Amino acid sequence: MFTYITCLGLSTTILCAIWSNIAPLIGLGALSWAGFSGCTSYFACPDKGWKGVKSCFFCLMSGVAYAMITIYLGKVLTFPGAGIFVALVTVHLMCIQSKISIFSYIPGTFFGSFSTFAAGGDPLIIPLLIFGIILGLGCDKFGGVIFKAIGKKEE
Repeated sequence: MFTYITCLGLSTTILCAIWSNIAPLIGLGALSWAGFSGCTSYFACPDKGWKGVKSCFFCLMSGVAYAMITIYLGKVLTFPGAGIFVALVTVHLMCIQSKISIFSYIPGTFFGSFSTFAAGGDPLIIPLLIFGIILGLGCDKFGGVIFKAIGKKEE
């Protein structure tokens, strides 16, 4: 008999192994890591299930938007220190958005932002992060199924 966390680990291992083997076959290369970023964001989110998916989606996508704006303005603005200035303003806005409930999961915003920077602003990051959120939900739900089948409640 297995604990819930063991079953969750097993489901995550299986589903993430499948993703890590499929991603190179469809030509994603290093961008496939964005799927793991979305998945990790789901697990780091205090909400789970569909509420967690919603929270992750809005926060990851706001992070993508902030990074895209920063990348764009960093190219357009030519004064010394422009990139740093834009980054400081967007980071400040990212933190302020925590007062809006749908955007309050700020680590998710940073996941979206740093993933976009790592991808060099490639828009393919968007569906990959979304897939990652769904991957996280799948790991979570599949872990529950495994636990129901072979798990034992902890005492």
